[in-house]
Amino acid sequence: GEEGKFYVWSIEDIKSLLNEEDAKLFIQVFNLTEDGNFEEESTKERTGTNIPHFTKNFSEIASEQNLSYEQLAEKIESIREILFAEREKRIHPLKDDKILTDWNGLLIASLAKSGRVLNNDNYINEARKAIQFINEKLTNEDGTLLHRYREGEASIKAKLDDYAFLIWGLLELYESTFNLLYLEDAVKLQKIQNDLFWDDQKGGYFMTSNDAEELIIRPKEIYDGAIPSGNSVSFMNLVRLGKITANPIYDEFATSQAKAFADKVKSSLPGSTMFLSALDFAMGPSAEIILVGNDEDLKSSEMLLYIRKKFIPNKVVVFKSIDDNQSQLSELAQYTNNYSRLEGKLTVYACENYNCKLPVNSLEGLKKIL
Repeated sequence: GEEGKFYVWSIEDIKSLLNEEDAKLFIQVFNLTEDGNFEEESTKERTGTNIPHFTKNFSEIASEQNLSYEQLAEKIESIREILFAEREKRIHPLKDDKILTDWNGLLIASLAKSGRVLNNDNYINEARKAIQFINEKLTNEDGTLLHRYREGEASIKAKLDDYAFLIWGLLELYESTFNLLYLEDAVKLQKIQNDLFWDDQKGGYFMTSNDAEELIIRPKEIYDGAIPSGNSVSFMNLVRLGKITANPIYDEFATSQAKAFADKVKSSLPGSTMFLSALDFAMGPSAEIILVGNDEDLKSSEMLLYIRKKFIPNKVVVFKSIDDNQSQLSELAQYTNNYSRLEGKLTVYACENYNCKLPVNSLEGLKKIL
């Protein structure tokens, strides 16, 4: 019942737990004071307790203490273990430890995108693991999603944000791995979303599905605030799916999406940033970049690294592997049948609305066409 109680320490706490030398070190390193640095929220008065924190980097502190970096780290770690053991005796604050499909979708998108831009496989692998968890724990046998998982139980029918954000994550993960399963799942989920949430009368997506508990009204949300709205992310997903697959059904939905919310967006441009980003992508110019080659070509490709590092926000990247049976890709993106590898090297086609420049298979050539 007391704000911050689990986390804060008084100087007396530290002195009672540590020997004199270690207590002095901890107080100096973590900037503890007698008055404390923690304030009571309502009165703004200091409570005599402290949140341990650094004001200098570790190397500076080690130098001031006449210790090597390693010596200081070892001392702090041994002190930390003592304090941690003591803190474990305190009553823990309640934790919100449920797992949500929509927020994981956002995380998957950011991990997958940052992983490919920064060439960091750890981020991409974390995104893969999160997708696998959702597939195993939060997906019904018919492919529909659930919203929440906690303590072994998955429940609550998924809402628009769950579908929209997860599809976003899947599209980012496809472009980071070129694993067709992620693209297939995005396509499947988009169809389910269209079937369950689309407003056939006025366009746009309702927040709740047509098989959810019946409400007095079915709301729609378009405001892009701390997180983007499900409708804005869906607009972007539809545009990207249209560019990746060249299937006109996605363009039709995207056009209806733009018309459905045009008036609301015009009246609130700062609250429509994701929606406007999708509109910019839809109106163009935008790029479709198709790579053709084998998996080994891709692993060592300077061209792929260049494409990923160069800031071209309105683009999609598709990989056609000559090693695999490409029937899956052909079904999803039939136009890719027309692209082939040149001179036994990874070949890049850079297109704008599927009007392609001459293919290139060298980094110098790629720089020219991009």
